[in-house]
Amino acid sequence: MLYDRHGLSEFMDLAGFRYSRALGQNFLINRRVMESMLEGIAFPREGRVIEIGPGLGHLTWLILERGADVVAVEKDRWFAAWLPELLKQFDFDPARLRVIQQDALETDFRQLAEDHQAVRVIGNLPYNISVPILFHLAYCGFRFEQIAVMLQKEVGERILAHPGTKSYGRLSIVLKYLFLVKKMKTIDPGSFSPRPHVESVFLTLEPLPGADVEFARLFLERVIHIGFQHRRKKLRKQLEGAIVQRRVLDQDFLREAGQNFNLDDRAEAWPVETWVRFAEFVRSRPPAA
Repeated sequence: MLYDRHGLSEFMDLAGFRYSRALGQNFLINRRVMESMLEGIAFPREGRVIEIGPGLGHLTWLILERGADVVAVEKDRWFAAWLPELLKQFDFDPARLRVIQQDALETDFRQLAEDHQAVRVIGNLPYNISVPILFHLAYCGFRFEQIAVMLQKEVGERILAHPGTKSYGRLSIVLKYLFLVKKMKTIDPGSFSPRPHVESVFLTLEPLPGADVEFARLFLERVIHIGFQHRRKKLRKQLEGAIVQRRVLDQDFLREAGQNFNLDDRAEAWPVETWVRFAEFVRSRPPAA
């Protein structure tokens, strides 16, 4: 029923549920696609995982079938209340599913992960807030072993973008510094209900051993923001007079920086490694008195 478009529509009508555009609800209902996703990332068959935006549990039941328990974060109060009821119909132990009715952007994922010993996150993220959720997870203070997410294809392309391309920017640089990002699958609109107007991608993000989360948040984010404010301007002009954590990027700084970096480049020309070196260079400067 849940994995059939017509059956799902009848069930939703009978239960009095309505899709919420405000919450960006597009449920992945293609079971074959979901099975291949879980197989592709070698999803664990024990332990607990955090699922963001389970909706009616299309992916939740497949995870439970494989043996892992689920801590589900669901903003929609109707779905949050209904998920445990559906669990009974699938003959699972109720203790294997914990549903938290909360906005993912307000969820303390560090506390949630520690309380439930959950080291993986999976979710079909609402298109309109997928980027804030990703950064919320990245900066939550807990290094998950893997974050596996469904995103709008355009957002995925921005994350995976290479230097010199129009899509390259903050998403590409910060997330590639923090994670090994892999594109696992492109998913067509017909696999969802209701059908979105765009394609989706399934990505995995695995933390890189050397990445400093606080450095990324306080320094890398800031210099990237400054550098990409006006993409067509050269970096020297962009950086002049800016302040990063009380480090003033004045003429003396730019003169010294110019010995190690090409400030006549535009922001999109620098690869991730150069942006990281530049942010480290800024951090090495003494803060203003």
